[in-house]
Amino acid sequence: IVALAMYANVIANSVLDDEWHIPFNLGILGVALLISRRAGTTWTTMGLRRDRLKRGLIVGGSVIGVIAIGITIAVAIPATRELFMDDRVIDNSVAWVLFQTFVRIPLATALYEEVLFRGIVFGMLARRTSPLVAALWSSVLFGLWHVLPALDAVETNPIGDAFGGAWEPVVAAVVSTFLAGMVFVWIRLYSGSIIAPIIVHMATNSTAIIASAVVVHVL
Repeated sequence: IVALAMYANVIANSVLDDEWHIPFNLGILGVALLISRRAGTTWTTMGLRRDRLKRGLIVGGSVIGVIAIGITIAVAIPATRELFMDDRVIDNSVAWVLFQTFVRIPLATALYEEVLFRGIVFGMLARRTSPLVAALWSSVLFGLWHVLPALDAVETNPIGDAFGGAWEPVVAAVVSTFLAGMVFVWIRLYSGSIIAPIIVHMATNSTAIIASAVVVHVL
């Protein structure tokens, strides 16, 4: 599954256009789920039990407000507002922003990555190790998963200039997404459902791109 995921990561970031990410990523996720189930991993271990859905929605939804407030503050402060001047938002239309926010990010990023890392990978590791070890390893893989997107961000986002080099933002991205992965695991275990980190992940990414659109097109 890790080999499959890393292959998919290279293809999605280096070969496919945005519009192909959804069918490709969901196809990869379906294969990974099939392998996991054939290996004996349960829906409970992966956080995919239907009777935990309500609690997952409540826990995930309660975090959205905190994320929105944090990003709003970042946009309001001139020093951090510049970080939202993303070339992809500058070069594309509002329709592109809406597609990213409400379609591609929820399906091809949040759902895909949370079920893959906090559901399948964490669930399979937790069957053989302690939850802490499973959380650490799945979060390390999640951090490394963001090397290619971080290299792309160096070219399209002012954060690359802020670090003054190519590898500094990549290292920062790996470390920050490792820490985010640990938080997502905690949210998933606390809620008992993978839907909670999916909501939080989706809210974080989608709110950030909306904020970038506001900075570029309005402010």
